[in-house]
Amino acid sequence: MMLKNALDLRKDIREHRNALYVLAKSKGLSHPEVIKISQQIDNEISLLQKIVRDLSTFKKV
Repeated sequence: MMLKNALDLRKDIREHRNALYVLAKSKGLSHPEVIKISQQIDNEISLLQKIVRDLSTFKKV
């Protein structure tokens, strides 16, 4: 279950990064939509790091 969540989250991050690139190219880096997607990616990366950390802790036990 956790592994599936991590893989899904990784896919979401990849898709959001692509959207961010396109949006930033057309609207500029300081546009509110670009900032919002960037913050969303940051949150998703933090969540993915937590899942990976939890998985590695689970493996050691």
